[in-house]
Amino acid sequence: MPEIIKKIIFTGFILLSVYSVSVLAASPLRSFDDLFPYIDAGRKQDVFRGTGLRNTFLARETPMFTPALNSGIDLINTIMEKSPSTLIEALFVLPYSGRSFTLLDTYNAVGRVETLSSHIIYSPSRDRDVAFFLESSRFERGDRNRSIPDPPPAATIPSSETIYFRIKDIVFGNTYFRGDFSVGDYGITYILTNHATVWFLVFPVMRAEKFAMRLYMEPIAEGLLIYGIAGIDVPEFLVTRINLSASIDVRVRIVISWLRDNLIALN
Repeated sequence: MPEIIKKIIFTGFILLSVYSVSVLAASPLRSFDDLFPYIDAGRKQDVFRGTGLRNTFLARETPMFTPALNSGIDLINTIMEKSPSTLIEALFVLPYSGRSFTLLDTYNAVGRVETLSSHIIYSPSRDRDVAFFLESSRFERGDRNRSIPDPPPAATIPSSETIYFRIKDIVFGNTYFRGDFSVGDYGITYILTNHATVWFLVFPVMRAEKFAMRLYMEPIAEGLLIYGIAGIDVPEFLVTRINLSASIDVRVRIVISWLRDNLIALN
């Protein structure tokens, strides 16, 4: 093949590649209706308010917030691998105010572990605002006694990452968690698992790896989508002694509120 023809073909290939990347970069964001077409108008309004919608259900029941089949979002099946007895799902969109949120904003917001302990939220059972998380800090794997600071905001997002952190809970005392990040085509998935057994007085409420929360976060046309499912498996004799649904719900609300406030601070 003549050299000039090779150069023309190579140049054309480069131009086509650049054009394809430009088109992908300029692709419009997906909308809420694209991802959750089964949410009725009334509930859809609530998704954009406060800390959004939440629903508690048992393992034998069907979740209420079902993503579109072509959305690529599947949290329920990975949660069910933990064989939970009780689950809670949450759906929230933080509308844009000023500039749009990016995946990097989301990654940096989730990384601010130390700010979890500053969140106060209303407790219906106590009829007052309560700080459920008294302390929160990262630690190195294998060394729970030495806290390490949150890193400065990142300039790029790693394709995956695992962090370990401790939360001093007002009810359960010191609880230890592992957070696993992964980046997909459109959003970030954050998997939160209890790294050690959680105790209530002298009772083991949750054995290690028996609590799991999956959070999926994606910038969409209307704002930042936060969709999550948490599942817990506890001993049957404790179900009647602890208001499990309310206990999970208030902590999920704290996480959503914490993410919202961190994102607003970044904006």
